[in-house]
Amino acid sequence: MQKTILMIDDSVMVRRVVGQILKQSGYKVIAAEDGIMGCDLAKKFKPDLILMDIEMPNMNGVEATINIKSDPETANIPIIIFTSLGSEEDIKRAREAGGQGFMNKPICKEELKTIVTKFIG
Repeated sequence: MQKTILMIDDSVMVRRVVGQILKQSGYKVIAAEDGIMGCDLAKKFKPDLILMDIEMPNMNGVEATINIKSDPETANIPIIIFTSLGSEEDIKRAREAGGQGFMNKPICKEELKTIVTKFIG
């Protein structure tokens, strides 16, 4: 059965490029442009994995991660944080919120495939 990945990022370009890489790797991709939409889609589709940007309008990635992890229906979905920020403080905040992996932007195609495979095969 095809695994589903929810990608939550406000950048159209990131959603397009990362989405294409994931689709070519055989995953179904659902995309959201902010944390509010991402939380709604996580609850609706219950994806196998979530890729979460930190800096977004309306609800940032840390807030969205807390929201997803506090809901029993979505709490067990692994969340990988990917951002251009990349400071130690950002990594700490993301981990404390429930993020289980961390990637810096720009995304390296091979690193993306490796981390996704690590979490969902």
